[in-house]
Amino acid sequence: MNPLVCIRHQGSAPLGVIEDVLRDADIAWRYVDAWSQDQLPDVSEVSGLIVLGGEMNADDLDGYPFLQDVRSLVGAAVATEVPVLGVCLGAQVLTRALGAGVRPAPLREIGFLPVKATSAGMEDPVLAAFAPAATVFQFHEDECQLPAGTELLFEGEDVRVQAFRAGTNAYGVQFHFEVTREIVAAWCDEVPDLAADWGKSKEAVLAEAEHHLSTQAAAGRTVANAFLELVRAAGSGRQSSRPPG
Repeated sequence: MNPLVCIRHQGSAPLGVIEDVLRDADIAWRYVDAWSQDQLPDVSEVSGLIVLGGEMNADDLDGYPFLQDVRSLVGAAVATEVPVLGVCLGAQVLTRALGAGVRPAPLREIGFLPVKATSAGMEDPVLAAFAPAATVFQFHEDECQLPAGTELLFEGEDVRVQAFRAGTNAYGVQFHFEVTREIVAAWCDEVPDLAADWGKSKEAVLAEAEHHLSTQAAAGRTVANAFLELVRAAGSGRQSSRPPG
């Protein structure tokens, strides 16, 4: 089976707890850094895509031209039913690949905030670990419109679209279920005046993490394992559909 490819948009936004799951799994995987000179793989070369976060806007193609290549790869994956899991910016790239918009959110979301499952989210095979409701980590200022033909799985109080599914194999998740305490702290340090710009201090964010992060991480590992099962099933289906000889 081809490797699972994990696309980073910046070095400080890695897989987090998802990497723990991948290292314990019997599946080949690798990082691809979208900003590097390495060319993104062809969709035929991957068994699945995990598309991670980043500080850039999904439509800033002039400032970050690699975003167009990532968007094209994600669109090709959806079209060929290669599993996709997009997180935060990755969810926004998936949204754009599906023809919907990404716009400024009504407010910047930071810290651990509540989301709740829709009826579809309650029984979703990948994201149900967060149902019926969860307190999850947010750090974003843009939001996704819900692409046509997709199912809303989780919604928030201020930013409605928190997770959606396109078909059976593509997922966009706005919240950061993958983060560790170290990642949270590093992201807080990247903003010169976090309290003034985002309305919450690093100390306040880490205090929330102390209370909520372990529960989120457990659910996040369950989600990662469920996504890997989707990758395996899709890979087996593609292999079995090949003609003999």
